Amino acid sequence: MPEHQQVAFFDSVLDCALAAEAAAGALECHWELAGSLIRVVYAGETLRRHFSAALAHLEVTPNRPADVTFHLWDSASTGIVMPPPPIPQDRLTDRGDIWGMNSPRIRAAFHWIECSVNLLDLARGEAVYWVRNEETLPYWCEASPLRTLFHWWMEHKGCQLLHAAAIGDQDGAILVTGKGGVGKSTTALACLAEGMTYLADDYLVVGLEPEPRVYSLYATAKLEPEQLARFPVFTPLLTNHDQLAEEKAVLQLWPARRAQLAHSLPLKAVLAPRFADAEATQVGPLSRARLRNAAAFTTLSQLPYAGKATYQFIDRLLDRVPGLEIALGRNLGGVPAAISELLRQDAAAIACLANAEESRDDSRWPLVSVVIPVYNGAAFLGEAIANVLAQHYPALEIIVVDDGSTDHIAEAVRQLPVDVRYFRQDNAGAAAARNRGIKDTSGEFIAFLDVDDLWPEGNLRMLVAALLETPDWDVVHGRAQLLAKSPHGDTYDYVGNPKESFPFYIGAGLYRRRAFERVGLFDADLQFAEDADWFHRAADLKLAIARPEAVTLLVRRHGANMTTGKTLVELNALRVFKKALDRRRLATDDGSPTQPA
Repeated sequence: MPEHQQVAFFDSVLDCALAAEAAAGALECHWELAGSLIRVVYAGETLRRHFSAALAHLEVTPNRPADVTFHLWDSASTGIVMPPPPIPQDRLTDRGDIWGMNSPRIRAAFHWIECSVNLLDLARGEAVYWVRNEETLPYWCEASPLRTLFHWWMEHKGCQLLHAAAIGDQDGAILVTGKGGVGKSTTALACLAEGMTYLADDYLVVGLEPEPRVYSLYATAKLEPEQLARFPVFTPLLTNHDQLAEEKAVLQLWPARRAQLAHSLPLKAVLAPRFADAEATQVGPLSRARLRNAAAFTTLSQLPYAGKATYQFIDRLLDRVPGLEIALGRNLGGVPAAISELLRQDAAAIACLANAEESRDDSRWPLVSVVIPVYNGAAFLGEAIANVLAQHYPALEIIVVDDGSTDHIAEAVRQLPVDVRYFRQDNAGAAAARNRGIKDTSGEFIAFLDVDDLWPEGNLRMLVAALLETPDWDVVHGRAQLLAKSPHGDTYDYVGNPKESFPFYIGAGLYRRRAFERVGLFDADLQFAEDADWFHRAADLKLAIARPEAVTLLVRRHGANMTTGKTLVELNALRVFKKALDRRRLATDDGSPTQPA
């Protein structure tokens, strides 16, 4: 969508927000976060009732003009209707990104579960949050509201919202990062119960200048209900007694724990937690690549438009703050003691413990999003993931899209040894599954691997290096080697010459995100030959595609492949050819090549 259309949509929504404020009454307050003054205008009491408690500790009396204004409104209480969306529903993604609305000025997101629209005009410092009805707000919107707007604005100001916890003392703070369920909240609340300083258990903001520093964002904490018994001291702060069968327990820490809540502290270390089969809690070294992925994966999977800038920020953070692993023991009381001991050490001692002299070359590789479409391929999934991990590429986001499988794919995903983003859709074909994955990718580069195919050793690093060395290339695409299953066992034999193999295997290439922004997604109307169709469209647009003489994909033929036994008509060969002719005819008519939206 052209930027002027995105600006026009933002203006129409802002006009509605102002009308809502006029109808219900504008209620103002100001928050200060990481040096930024945020003016907040509620249209009436409705959303203030839901959002203000978690952010009360940030409220200030302004002494200067605000840097940005957040307009917050709902339709149910104000009577003001949201303008219709300027994009079709299939452009909406699970993370909230809107495919095609990628202006550097306008940020836009739609969150399915809360049914909210989030918009930010970076040029004017104006933001809008809308929800149709307060009744659609899930509990986490009260515990950690407006995190998408905070994410965008903090990134714009050189800071970063992270999915992490932070605790400390007068000497500084420790940041604890990792996916949900690894012990962030347990660690933070155990330290709070022992009298330590608390900044966050789930989301926070980090700045790097003039020194790495963590900033408190929400005066709340969330726990699995079964964990409440371990922290009876916090029972009076529970806000959702009646919903614990469906929700996490939400604790309101402000103002009861005001004395222990810090607005910000300098960062001394970053920890990745894990639960250990031991009594005592131990702190020790962790590879930079593992720490980087722990910090990045969980943040990237939740924040719209998080991607290259997020990874770069985490790299800069880990350049300046040592990283460690904390193995959480069964004795909960040992957790605060281990962290207090770490905080008492000086910077040199922590750096030594973290093995800070470890090579940092791996941190410079850009994020690659790997999309794996799967239909009834549970038996292959573990091997496919192992093959991706065997690339030893340090910055991976793996997205598995289940195209309506009827086998035990969900169980296969649960058994994987690594975090993946898993999406399920009704059966619509490989093209639709790949498109679903593309729209939710965070990486600068995108790769595809069918669940029954493999990559040669070192393939990802080779392809990434090629794109890095030649920024003008949009795609680097090698050759495929066919492997046929032996009739006498589960081994595979090389078959044929890769120079003569089908030239358009999607998994044989690495793609810049901009390639799909220019050419479009795969044609979901094609059950087969969507790969050839995409490359024909790319050729019409003169996309810069490098074709090294290298095998970059191993295609296994095992008798159950989707194309086995299909005729040329069934494989859409003639249909793709006709589409190419139609495009050339249109190009001749109006002087410019065309492609589907």
